[in-house]
Amino acid sequence: MRTHRLRGDKATAVIAGAAAIVLVAVAAWFGVGVSSANPQLADVGAWLWTSAKGKLVHVNGLSGEVDGYLDHKSGAKLRVVQDGGHVLLVDDATGFVSRIEPGQLSVAQTRDFGAAGLQIAISGAGAYAVDPAAGRVQQIDPVTLDSVGSPITLPGPLGAARVDGGGRLWVPVTAKGEVVPVRDGVAADPVKVGEPGEELSVTIAGGLPVVVNSRAATATIIGEDGGVGEITLPKGVAQAGRGGALTPAAAEGSLVPILAPGDAGLLVVIDTGSNSVLSTKFAVEDPARLGVPQMLGTKVYVPDRGSGSLIVWDSAAGGHPTTLRVAERPGPVEVFVKDGLLWANDENGDKAVVIDPEGRKHDIDKDDSDVPGPTSTPKPKPTPRPDPTHRDTDPDPGPVETTAGPRPTQTREAEPARTPTRTPSQSPTPSPGAPSPPGAVTARSGPGMVTVTFSPSTGGQVERYTLRTAGQGESVPESVTADGPFQFEFGGGDCAREYTFVVVAHWAGGEVESEPSAGAKPCVAPGSPAGFSAKARNRGADLSWSAPENAGDGTTYELSGAATRSGVQGTSLTVDGLKNDQKHTFTLKAKNAAGESPDVATTTVDLAYPRKVYKNAHNDQTNTKINSCPTGNCQIGAVPRGEYRDLTVICQVKGMSVTEKQSGETSDVWDRIEWNGGVAYISDTLMATPRGGFPATPLFECTD
Repeated sequence: MRTHRLRGDKATAVIAGAAAIVLVAVAAWFGVGVSSANPQLADVGAWLWTSAKGKLVHVNGLSGEVDGYLDHKSGAKLRVVQDGGHVLLVDDATGFVSRIEPGQLSVAQTRDFGAAGLQIAISGAGAYAVDPAAGRVQQIDPVTLDSVGSPITLPGPLGAARVDGGGRLWVPVTAKGEVVPVRDGVAADPVKVGEPGEELSVTIAGGLPVVVNSRAATATIIGEDGGVGEITLPKGVAQAGRGGALTPAAAEGSLVPILAPGDAGLLVVIDTGSNSVLSTKFAVEDPARLGVPQMLGTKVYVPDRGSGSLIVWDSAAGGHPTTLRVAERPGPVEVFVKDGLLWANDENGDKAVVIDPEGRKHDIDKDDSDVPGPTSTPKPKPTPRPDPTHRDTDPDPGPVETTAGPRPTQTREAEPARTPTRTPSQSPTPSPGAPSPPGAVTARSGPGMVTVTFSPSTGGQVERYTLRTAGQGESVPESVTADGPFQFEFGGGDCAREYTFVVVAHWAGGEVESEPSAGAKPCVAPGSPAGFSAKARNRGADLSWSAPENAGDGTTYELSGAATRSGVQGTSLTVDGLKNDQKHTFTLKAKNAAGESPDVATTTVDLAYPRKVYKNAHNDQTNTKINSCPTGNCQIGAVPRGEYRDLTVICQVKGMSVTEKQSGETSDVWDRIEWNGGVAYISDTLMATPRGGFPATPLFECTD
């Protein structure tokens, strides 16, 4: 840190001395000391923490090599918050925060926020310090750690706050069932996402907030324009247990993983692009030992502290999950996605891995100290070298251990040991035993159907597979051969109903059933209606639209804006009661039992007065009076007797009742007309306007 010195300013010198004392104390705390090192840290990399040794290392994400480190001497456990070039260390026990200067491998700023459990939410230039217990939200400068503006106080306790792609902070307020957006340190109107006391978690998916309400089993998606949509999740999410379902802080794409540990180890993946919902179950001994899931591409990575490993499951391919060893012993594994790479860190040990979107991984040795640090000078940047275990020499560099399947896997290599070798003179071998149940049953909701995939049975001799479920519906195909493909499509069900599925393996000795799948609905939350338009009518509009492509039976529509209607059926609606001579905007969204999309259709109608030209009438006996009001006795002009002119009628209004002697017609309708550069009124009995109602089509009523 450079201290600027101003000549003749004694106060400045005192401040500079105090700053130097602070930096000396911090250096002692971190063991940084004085170093001339000028490390070259990789642009694509991450900082990883080791609690046992109090060590913070920076790892090159492309090679898995450590290229810098810091030692920490206080003995406290620190949490790393990193975004772009910002690297902050948070002491959860005290609320003490330090900023690392990566280019110098030094501590640049420190601040004691004095709040245990402090949250630091940062994205780009936006950063906030959140005290969840006190309900205090303070915008900060991520470089100086100084406060920016005044703090915001919300009803505590607060959930984990996240910053979206637009720089807005989203703060879950459990006490009110709301999330509060904060922009530039100012709180905006809250968004209702549940009832008071329901567990809420926020994930920033593709830059937009997704709020999961565990108890209500819903995911609320907030669009760029502030539109709010909802996806109904399987009922099993509500059984997540204390603290609710686990969701990541962010997802780089549209896929958001949701883990409800509970008793079943339920994993749900929602696609905010298509609104589809996919679910499967992890058969682990203790689902409560599972941690926050992370998404990279189509693969979900779930830390398992019971084994110090990652459970890896491909949401696109389905099938059995695999297990990837990270730590040498059971314990917590920190998992996060940064720079398009997934990082898994053994917080208590020296091991970590980094995985790219293709599933290739590099093992990391965090104990490599032959790199720039507190007491060493930089070594030449190593050329990335081939990893004989996990690179080109390994045809399958991804996870290989299959320990998280629904049942212990029986391999066919074991069969020869159980089955005697036959010779032509021997009698036929008895039929093999029963196969294992089908496993890894996955249910994916889609428009009008549920796609069910599964892993085949092992052992025995399967003849075919069939699908069972309760309730009306049709499975396509009706059966699957032992060679696959291992997939069914269930259609024709009720969108308002959640179905579970059982895959049945048929063999010569009977049937073997899988465990029931998680619940799924044969529908998805619809997208926005298409072709939304409005045709003007007096004091209203005729609205029409086309149904979304993924809308099925049971889809209804919600109208808001200039008029509000709920549960609209069909694709048209007439709205009345609007003011004429104004523009009115309508928004429309589709809704069904699976939820609703945040995307809305918008249209505007202009109820400007349709001015029409008509001649005056019945002017053979007296002059036609022109008035300034429709109540009479306010004459301002006249059309001479026997004269018939083209007059522009603006609109019609009710006024004094008049009986015209020449025609005998009686009416209380008056026409507002253009007159001498202004407006005036004439009884409708003296005009050749259309008859048949008030106002007479195509004229509008005067509403101003």
